[in-house]
Amino acid sequence: MKERDYALDILKSIAIVLMSFVHINSLLQVNTGVLDKITFLGATVCFSVFLFAIGYVTGKKIVERKEDSWEKVIKKVLLIYLCYLLVGILSFFVLEGQISLNSIINIAILNNLPEYSEFLISLIFFTLITKLIHKPLSKILNKPHILIEISFFLFILGSVLSTLNFSNPILIWFQKHLVGLENGTHVFPILQYMPIYVMGILFAKYKSKINYLWVFSLSFLLLVILMALGAPGWNRWPPSMNFLLYGIIFISLLMFAFQFVKRNKVIDIFNKYGRNTLLSFLLTTIPSLVIAYLINTPIKSNLILWAINLGVLLFAFLILLFLKK
Repeated sequence: MKERDYALDILKSIAIVLMSFVHINSLLQVNTGVLDKITFLGATVCFSVFLFAIGYVTGKKIVERKEDSWEKVIKKVLLIYLCYLLVGILSFFVLEGQISLNSIINIAILNNLPEYSEFLISLIFFTLITKLIHKPLSKILNKPHILIEISFFLFILGSVLSTLNFSNPILIWFQKHLVGLENGTHVFPILQYMPIYVMGILFAKYKSKINYLWVFSLSFLLLVILMALGAPGWNRWPPSMNFLLYGIIFISLLMFAFQFVKRNKVIDIFNKYGRNTLLSFLLTTIPSLVIAYLINTPIKSNLILWAINLGVLLFAFLILLFLKK
């Protein structure tokens, strides 16, 4: 049985919980109070955590001189894609109140990325990229400055290319997935998120309390400088540098803090979410969409909203507990 990274499992579990709050609260139109603040935090960091985890596992495998076969990669990609189709079609139906064959086709060929499922497509692309660049990564992993420079160059390149206007639908398709669109289309572009991916790879190679603390401190300082200079703030579609820095700060701070956490039964139970990330996503998102379809929104009672949020998490946990016995 392969050894799991305890800190990474805690981080992913927190991201699953936050994601569940984000999906429920946005579907039920919650925009005030503590629940809204949880939604804001989750919307800011969840995807970065999931992508960081892909990078981290990639770096760990490189360090251990392991590489997934194409067969394993394709199976993983198909599984994620099927989850995307399932949630994407359900999401479209819930949000639009109807769905046509043409809509399903557009979802399937990634022309239309329904909310609550769109991030899965970026994870597919990064899974494929990981396999394609495994050997080059292995050669330059000992030169972290090169990886960091490349990732930030790709972020800048992506930010520039996202401002271009194309009329050709094929070019628009590639632009949307590679660098995002300035019109606010919900997509997590590959190039702009490269710094998060690379951070995951480097954290797996150079994991230590001091490195985590250094990344947190330097990122926080850079964020303060950018804000003082008037750089774009919380821009998510496509992401601004400030937006990425929020995720980097969150991840590095928690990875540092988790180095002081000792293994215990409570955290082991909580980590069931993070150990089964894709299944946890399905078990929280599908009930959230069904609830949103069945009840009238918005809901005024905070007590009911908290009950729904916690109830969905409890439902997911009990299913995980049953399936993993």
